[in-house]
Amino acid sequence: MIKALKVVMIVWAALGILLGLAYIFAPEQLGAMSGYAPGPAYVLYFLAMLGICYIVGSAFIIIAAQDPLRNILWVQFAIAGAILAVIIEVYSLLRGFVTFEQVGTGIIVDAVFAVALLALYPYRAARIGARRRR
Repeated sequence: MIKALKVVMIVWAALGILLGLAYIFAPEQLGAMSGYAPGPAYVLYFLAMLGICYIVGSAFIIIAAQDPLRNILWVQFAIAGAILAVIIEVYSLLRGFVTFEQVGTGIIVDAVFAVALLALYPYRAARIGARRRR
């Protein structure tokens, strides 16, 4: 179970690093592929800053995946990140900010990883470890 959790965390984080790099080095192409109209130049700055956040967070998730029980807060961070991404994507869709064609892939990918992370989360071991730290 722990090995599967490690793999899921690393794969999800690797995708996050790739997305972060795309936000930094190819934001115009990424926007065009998703069907977004070109925006003002400062949007590229915000995308680059967002890309750095993805890269840093994902790098720490990969490091934490080496020993998920010892780094249980990072496992929880990954779960929260995946769930909140789905919530924001669905919210943006419902508000009409985006179309399903623009966020559908993100919703599906993030939802699959959220379910996988929740299913593989070591509930019992995390509870025992929390008791030991007290």
